[in-house]
Parts: sequence; C-alpha cells; structure tokens
Amino acid sequence: MNINYDLFKVFIVVANCSTITEASKKLNISQPAVTKSIKNLEWQLNGSLFIRNKKGVKLTENGKKLYNYITPALSQLADVEKFFNNISKIDTGEIKIGTSNTILKYFLMPYLKTYSTEFPKVNIFIEESYTPNLINMVKNGNIDVAVIYANENDPKLNGLKIYQLKKLHYCLIGNKKYKKYATKKVNFNEIKNESIILNSINPIQTSLQNNDGSDMNYSAHINLASHSLVYEFVKEGFGLGVVIKEFIEDNLNSKDLYEIKLVEKFEPVNLVLITNKTIFPTYATSQLMNIIMKKNKD
Repeated sequence: MNINYDLFKVFIVVANCSTITEASKKLNISQPAVTKSIKNLEWQLNGSLFIRNKKGVKLTENGKKLYNYITPALSQLADVEKFFNNISKIDTGEIKIGTSNTILKYFLMPYLKTYSTEFPKVNIFIEESYTPNLINMVKNGNIDVAVIYANENDPKLNGLKIYQLKKLHYCLIGNKKYKKYATKKVNFNEIKNESIILNSINPIQTSLQNNDGSDMNYSAHINLASHSLVYEFVKEGFGLGVVIKEFIEDNLNSKDLYEIKLVEKFEPVNLVLITNKTIFPTYATSQLMNIIMKKNKD
C-alpha cells in the first residue's frame, strides 16, 4: 500500500476540525478537494473513516484507530521537516537560553563566544532567572535550553531531557585578612563566629556534612542574591564566603583569595543542561548543545 502522505495530513486536520468547511480554511484548499481526499483515503484503506451528519463529521471506530496510529508518526515527520528547514535557515535563526548570572559569567561565556564565531548571524536571547522559573520556561517552550544547578532526580525535572555537564564543589574562601585559617584544615566551629556570606537564593541548599554524613545546621551572617556577589563581598573583606571552587580557581592560584579547608564537607552540586523532551531542538539549539557537550564529556 502506497498512500500519499498528504492524504493523512488532510485526515488529521478534518478530524481535529470536525467540519469540512473549517478544515478547508485551515488547509487553504476547496471543500470539494478536502472531501475528495477523504474519499480517496477511505477507498485506499477500504473502510469508512467519518460519519457525516448535518453538524459536520465524526470519526468512526476505524477512524479513531487510524487517528491514534498516525498522529505520533505525523508529529515526528513534522519535527524532521522542521529540523531540515532550520538547517537551511541557520544564518537567520535564533536561540533562547536560560541560566543564572553566575553560570553565564563563569561557565557559559566561552561556549557562547565559540558559537557566535561559528554562527555569527544567529540571534541569541538570554533569559536570566531563578532555577524554578527556568525549568517552567523550558517545559512551556518559552526557551530552548537552560543550564542550571540541579539534582538529576529532582521531580521538578520530570518531562525534561537532562544532560550532566559538571559536578561542582563548594568551598569556603576569604581574602588576606583570613589567611591565618588557610594554613591547615579547621573545624567549622573554629570559624563560625566569623562573618559568613552565602548565596541565599541558590535552589541547591548549601549544607555541610559531618564525617558520618549527617547535616549540620548554621545560618549566614550575610545573605546575597548571587554567587558573584558573594565573591565580591569576600574580596572586600566582609567575611568568609561559600562559593563554587571551579569558578574561582584563578583567584586561588594567584593568592588573591584563600581557600579555608574544612574538616566537614560540602555537598557537591550538579551543573546540568535541560531541554524539553517533546520539542525537537532546532538546528541552532543542537549546535550550541554540541559545542557545550563536546567539552564537558566525563
């Protein structure tokens, strides 16, 4: 059986519209042409697909089965068409990325620079927001991709494709004023009376663990809205700050800042890339993902 793909497309539109008139308008073809296509498909399948009445058309049992069979297939074919259309339009495409100010500054920037060099005419839109907002935006299709801190088992990520990028590690840092604590490992109790600075809006709660794995509770003296601000306050000597070590390696190596090594351990945090499972990525999106993933293979 060699049935024209267009006949199936007409069938789906008629089934969704319930009237030949409405389907005709959506397909931008005449009503007789729609009717002829349906009759042709019914003839080739040797079965009735619609019940006609004064109000319009209604699927028969065979029509319902056909609808359920071919809807996913036509959706996949539409995704394929979209993919190859995007290839031809890469010079004038766009990509919408969600992330935080910190991840943008310390992680994404080099990849975006590479991407802009390779695809200079693709428009890049960056949405900076908190993790819960970004997750919802990816689910709703408002942005193409997001790079966030997240636990892969977080139920909020259900319905999303998750790509592990890096496992990051928190550390406690101070400027030269706190150099005395950097000579050996210290217990948290030895420094907890110092001014402690945290990023209070980080969705992954920064917590210390005892050697037995149990959590320790403590409160920050200064709570700030981002990792970058913690870093700036530490540089100015406001206190000891908890930051992501991988983002400040250069400062530690140059001795601008000092790591205060604790006996207790911080929980690590995952940096992940997320996309919508049900939306086929555009060519522009897939190319950025390739650039990022290629340099972050475990």
